[in-house]
Amino acid sequence: MRRPRGGGSLDAVRTGRVLLALSLAGLGCGSRSSSTASPVDASAVDAEASSPTDGGDASVVLDGPGPGPDGGDAAAPSGPLVAYASGYSGTIDLYAVDASTGALTLRSSIPSFGTNPSFLAINRAATHLYAVDENATGRVGAYSIDPTSGALTFQNAVTSGGSGPPFVALDRSEAFVLVANYTSGSVSVLPVQADGSLGNPVTTLTVGKNAHMILTDPSDHFAFVPCLGSDYVAQFLFDSATGQLSPNVPANVPTAAGAGPRHLAFHPNGKWVYLINETNSTMTLYELDPDAGTLAETQTVSTLPSGFTGTNTAAEVRVHPSGAWVLGSNRGADDLVVFAVAPSTGTLTRVGLAPSGGATPRDFTFDPTGTLVYAANQGAGNVVPFRFDADAGTLTPTAAPVDLDAASFVGVTRLP
Repeated sequence: MRRPRGGGSLDAVRTGRVLLALSLAGLGCGSRSSSTASPVDASAVDAEASSPTDGGDASVVLDGPGPGPDGGDAAAPSGPLVAYASGYSGTIDLYAVDASTGALTLRSSIPSFGTNPSFLAINRAATHLYAVDENATGRVGAYSIDPTSGALTFQNAVTSGGSGPPFVALDRSEAFVLVANYTSGSVSVLPVQADGSLGNPVTTLTVGKNAHMILTDPSDHFAFVPCLGSDYVAQFLFDSATGQLSPNVPANVPTAAGAGPRHLAFHPNGKWVYLINETNSTMTLYELDPDAGTLAETQTVSTLPSGFTGTNTAAEVRVHPSGAWVLGSNRGADDLVVFAVAPSTGTLTRVGLAPSGGATPRDFTFDPTGTLVYAANQGAGNVVPFRFDADAGTLTPTAAPVDLDAASFVGVTRLP
């Protein structure tokens, strides 16, 4: 059943935090178009309001499970923190992360197997990294990770099954690598070999115009593909034993006309899904039917500051490891927006925005504890560290930015 649109009261969000913390304790477990933004709904909360939350540690920061907030249920590595960053400059950079200050120290910068490693994915054990080459002849490359230093060793590269791949992830079993091909509007499933290298696609399907991401749900039985140019999220059944995809019924869930669905992220409870829409700069909440594997929209809110009238495209969405916060990035407004999550419904209330520290924040990520955030500003060519206050939902710059030309991805993990 659809719920009324709107973010609900901030007081209700505050009073539900204890319930959220208790419920979470019982859980197991990537700019091509622009628009002129319309005025923001005045009901959205734009003040820097505080909102108590459960800010406990999360074991993994892997979204899909690749870098991001929804990581699967395997035990986390326990070694030092490292960050990997990449973009359109042809290198993959490795940084040591100071867990207390958030500072990044460059350890190495290696040429990628391809010229545009615009998105990366890391497995939960931090033993392998996978990179796309976002070119007309799309490819995906595999690297092994040195367990002591984090250094990368190239293993192999295979076709992505299409052109212009801007996104890569692993399925929840980590037996397959999933890739979306933006230009050809297709997705592919690649088998992970015993040594972590990649095999050729076992499945390639045309899914819609400008496929921007492919992600499986926590059960690994369903897969979802935001198709930016088609204004829908394609829905698939996923066979995690064979890597086969087949259309679900219905085959897609439509967004608003001209929304431009780009990326999505799952809440830790597995039933709430947050979709960021690039073209109209909005965030949409869906509820996942765990049996049917289909999405139902419950709320859509703006990602923009109140009264913003410039040109903007939204880019990335991440869920805080606690599940209490959802963050998004705006390219044009050049900020990160913070939403509080209502514990009983998953609905969003905007509590603030923070400048991203540069132009065009294409990507950002949390560290495994949820206390550090790193923004990759493609236009500025930098990666900026922030501290995230998980009680108030605020972001504060915490260390000096590091330079990376045309930065489009940053991910943080722990070495084994």
